[in-house]
Amino acid sequence: MKVLVVGATGKTGGAVVDALVTRGVLVRAASRHPCLPHSEVEHVRMDWSDASSWDAALDGIDGLYLVGPYAEPDNAVLVRRLLAAATGVKRVVHLSIIGAELLPNAIPMGQWERDIQGSGVEWTILRPNWFYQNFEQDFASSLRDQATLELPTGGAPISFVDTLDIAEVAATALVEGGHGGGVYTLTGPEAMTCSDVVAELGRVAGRELSFIDLEPHEFARRLIENGLPAWAVEWQSALFELIRGGGNAPVTDTVKSVTGHSPRPFATYAERRAEHLRKQLSSSARH
Repeated sequence: MKVLVVGATGKTGGAVVDALVTRGVLVRAASRHPCLPHSEVEHVRMDWSDASSWDAALDGIDGLYLVGPYAEPDNAVLVRRLLAAATGVKRVVHLSIIGAELLPNAIPMGQWERDIQGSGVEWTILRPNWFYQNFEQDFASSLRDQATLELPTGGAPISFVDTLDIAEVAATALVEGGHGGGVYTLTGPEAMTCSDVVAELGRVAGRELSFIDLEPHEFARRLIENGLPAWAVEWQSALFELIRGGGNAPVTDTVKSVTGHSPRPFATYAERRAEHLRKQLSSSARH
């Protein structure tokens, strides 16, 4: 079996590459700027905005790990077009998002799911909750520079999940089969508020960090001031509306049922990444 990992330098893609290599699978790692360290992995340029790059990426592939083109203006149709070009692919594992079926059309995950389900290939859809790794990437600058994180969660808990667990579920579904038609909601072992998470990060980083719950209208205003287009503001606002309504609080046993081990707790992730987090979130990191 040879698997194409789309978005191989992303949050889940690199972990999926590692999980597949560990299983002895032939991997082609696709990204706009290939730079993965595996010498045993084939690296290929693939750009969602350049369809001429797709054929080389898809040639000889029979398995596909698919992360959609969030940032592309025509993102709603690109997954359908890629699947039409992937004539040799027999099995697809797609990274979606928790609550995809509840989100507005401005968020393309629901359309991508429908396109994959109608593609005629064996498919598995993963709907993970928010990643632990968001705190060392998307939210790191705020925590480092202001010692705070400000989001409109309404204090609702979220069953955050480790990308390592997502990757192991993805690799299992791609390699072992038996997961065709599965729509898997992936979570960590507990639901935590952002205040809980930020406090744990502060403990590991050796610095007092705090969480501020924003009002939704203030959050939207800031997004607009930062130049986000209307569709992106609608997208972000809808994600947090789902959170405030409790949609990201459920805890599932899917990671364990697929991989055989329980999902990693947030504290385990924080200890694993402690040295990196201390460097990244310290007040001196900005200088």
